[in-house]
Amino acid sequence: MIIFKGGVVPGPYPALFLKKHRALVITDLHIGYESSLKDKGIHIPQNSYPHMRSVIDHLLKITGSRTLIMLGDVKHEFGKPSAQEWVEVKDLLYFLLDCGIEVHVVRGNHDNYIIAILNKMNIPLYDPFMVLDDVLLTHGHKEIEVPGGVRVVLMGHEHPAVSSRDLSGSRYKFKCFLVGRLNKQRLVVLPSMSPLSLGVGINETPTQDLLSPLLRSVDVDMLTPVVVEEQVGVFRFPQVGLMRSIIKIK
Repeated sequence: MIIFKGGVVPGPYPALFLKKHRALVITDLHIGYESSLKDKGIHIPQNSYPHMRSVIDHLLKITGSRTLIMLGDVKHEFGKPSAQEWVEVKDLLYFLLDCGIEVHVVRGNHDNYIIAILNKMNIPLYDPFMVLDDVLLTHGHKEIEVPGGVRVVLMGHEHPAVSSRDLSGSRYKFKCFLVGRLNKQRLVVLPSMSPLSLGVGINETPTQDLLSPLLRSVDVDMLTPVVVEEQVGVFRFPQVGLMRSIIKIK
């Protein structure tokens, strides 16, 4: 599905393909999340990273991408990386480099200490954003001044999703892109790559409670969710304002 001119969702996955640059954009992998949960007494199988690596490999192949851009929160822990993070972050980066993929990382609020790994592999780290021609790429946790000539702003951080209930009362969340305007620019918020993070229900969360200062500065009701559900498809939903009025989540 085309999100903007030159920007395509390559199937039912939380990723965006920039055709002109042959670049795949992903965000919020939160590698090591299982280890963080274990420290809190929550034990789940340590299998999110193998799934993400498999999806990334698949997307790179089907799009013919030569570049991968990660919009922050590659790892989960705010402080010193856990053993799981060290192993899995390095495994992913070595895998990408061995495949001949050019890797760029935009720093997120969880990416403390990652610079040592990136420096060792000569992978550039951008803070608070990088620019590709007329496309600005940022994590989204900081306020920024958008340079002149930028047509599109891509960001992560918010982990957007759509919330709903069925007739039995069961509650569901579906990861989604958010597409709208940030002043004069097209704004695209990417969903989290992590299968353990379903995200923030954009239709049930007041604007003032959103994480990103960039999102809090726009008219969220005018944003259009594009839901991506693996093995199901890609679906463009009504604008958030309409969804808030017809889908009441309690």
